[in-house]
Amino acid sequence: MSSLNLKIDKPILIYGVLSSILFSFILFNNIGERHLYVFLIGIGLGVSLYHASFGFTGGWRSFIEKRDSSFLRSQLIMLGLAVIIFSVFINTKSFIYDGNMIGAIAPVGMSVIAGSFIFGFAMQLGGGCGSGTLFTAGSGNLKMVVTLVFFILGSLIGSYHFDFWTKLPSLGSISLLDYFSKIQTILIQLILLLALYSLISKLDFNKNQKINHRDITTSASVFNFVKGPWPLILGSISLVFFSFFMMQVAGHPWSVTFAFGLWGAKIANFIGINVESWSYWQLSYPSIALENSVLADPTTVSNIGIILGALIASALSGKISKFSKINKKLILAAMLGGFLMGYGARLAFGCNIGALFGGIASGSLHGWVWFLFAFLGSVIGVKFRKFFY
Repeated sequence: MSSLNLKIDKPILIYGVLSSILFSFILFNNIGERHLYVFLIGIGLGVSLYHASFGFTGGWRSFIEKRDSSFLRSQLIMLGLAVIIFSVFINTKSFIYDGNMIGAIAPVGMSVIAGSFIFGFAMQLGGGCGSGTLFTAGSGNLKMVVTLVFFILGSLIGSYHFDFWTKLPSLGSISLLDYFSKIQTILIQLILLLALYSLISKLDFNKNQKINHRDITTSASVFNFVKGPWPLILGSISLVFFSFFMMQVAGHPWSVTFAFGLWGAKIANFIGINVESWSYWQLSYPSIALENSVLADPTTVSNIGIILGALIASALSGKISKFSKINKKLILAAMLGGFLMGYGARLAFGCNIGALFGGIASGSLHGWVWFLFAFLGSVIGVKFRKFFY
């Protein structure tokens, strides 16, 4: 049924808007205007993710099972746009504050290989990636709330084992921008993305005997900007748009999963577990984040924005998920998938957003390594998913 024929859920919409206004007031008065901007950008990301149904998990599964490449092609377009924009602005002064913007650069080693493979496998069980878990949980999906809880637990345990994994063989951080000019970096990455786009399009055509590239520019039903649904291409463009402003405001590319580990660490501290003694929480930024208010962490603030943005978007569409019973197998899949995603993301320096999207957009080789091994993990995860769904 088209969302045009569905009534706006006014009580939920009012709740979402009032909660956003109240949270904005708290941030502005207690933390500062930069965090308010991060929160508002998060709301924009949540609306975009929901209205475009822009998830990596289902899109990769559609390609693996059916060779339907529409979601994957839209993700490659998103990466191409981000590469062009981010490569130009990384290591330059922000428009918003007096400081330089940095890229999402991380080491290329066994930690990233193992962590991304685990994450790719687990997201097919859990039913959503990092951003996907947030926007589906925000829209009322009970199973994804369970996934989120165990995502937090897995992130915490991953931070406990972080020192072991990062001591395994590694090539160190490799950024194309350190070896090539900005123009050369953009061209190298666009060529790789174009080659991938051509390959998956060919595989789609060989399997389904047809391919129509307009499938990412048109909605499945009548397009409505306010109520949705959006075509995939609009989701790609809007996510790059908000991600660019996130980098301008936060000083680094959009990320998701650091906050999950921080939330877990805060809870662990509260119940008496001394996480400050763990090597991960003695690192510069994690130690500062652990000491400060959780609302001082930009990733936390943007994640809350994504949840509320998805809540508002689902209320506008009239399709907010209603709480319903889910069977034991789905709960088990959510628990296992969430835990392993959290653990894998910590080892791999992020999820599909912080590592894949942020890494490739920043010219970091670890983003490409993450992409490869997470996809391989998803191939295995799709097979195991059949035991739960």
